[in-house]
Amino acid sequence: MNSTLAPDTQAIVIEEFDVRRIIAQYNGMGLNTQRFFDRDTLKLYECKKTTYRFFHPASSIGDSKFYSDLSRTRKQYYHDRWEHGIAISNIKLLDTVLEVGVGFGHFLKTLSDRGNTCVGLELNPNAVKHCQNLGLKVTNQLIEDVSITTESKYDVVCSFQVLEHIYDVNSFLKHQLRVLKKGGKLIIGVPNNNPYLFVSDRYHTLNLPPHHAGLWNKKSLIALESLFNLKLLEMKFEPFKYSYPHFMTVHIQKINNRYIRSLISKLSKVLEKQLRFLLSKFIKGRNVIAVYEKL
Repeated sequence: MNSTLAPDTQAIVIEEFDVRRIIAQYNGMGLNTQRFFDRDTLKLYECKKTTYRFFHPASSIGDSKFYSDLSRTRKQYYHDRWEHGIAISNIKLLDTVLEVGVGFGHFLKTLSDRGNTCVGLELNPNAVKHCQNLGLKVTNQLIEDVSITTESKYDVVCSFQVLEHIYDVNSFLKHQLRVLKKGGKLIIGVPNNNPYLFVSDRYHTLNLPPHHAGLWNKKSLIALESLFNLKLLEMKFEPFKYSYPHFMTVHIQKINNRYIRSLISKLSKVLEKQLRFLLSKFIKGRNVIAVYEKL
């Protein structure tokens, strides 16, 4: 099978997942995902050229109804994000901005309030309506449809926590670059799947289909320079302090002895400040943002 990021490159199977377990975990969140799976196992491939990892088949990836349901069961699914601040520092007041996957418009509203000309795309109809009620220029369209009639229009094209939901990432990125001006900035924020989110918590529900289609890390983001007409300007990782509670929960749950587990849990709270500082020296946070220039 060929890579969904580098179509001319072979991808190999590196993991398989029990579909029944995945469905059961989503059921526990109040989400019925049975319709996305027609087999007993789900395969994870890795691109030999970029190390990008993606799930297969494409039919296991979520649709608009899934994300609409998810936004109702998880009220904080769309919210302000750490990477928004990094992105804003890379956007000038006169820049025209297109955000792909605006959610309920937190980032777009911030840009609009400071005076930027900005528009957004979103597939969740409830979120689109909410954004329009706020006076934001948001439409229910795919970037593939927009790029048919729009070329080299925007100074900045950005997406936050979107690319990991896309199966055909090569096509998605090509269409984003088509609407971006030469010298413009492509800003991507995604979960950082290295070093611990995937390694230490393989069955983390929302890191699996139908929610996530691909797994990004530093190497795969750097590899975009070799695939597209891009120059990487900046890459930053979310401070580990935001990931500390999840990190400790995952690792404490792995301890079989309940007495030791209880002791470590108490110590992690008592020594939280010291542990946060120490672990941050070796572990990066759960999210990463990359800023590119279109050449």
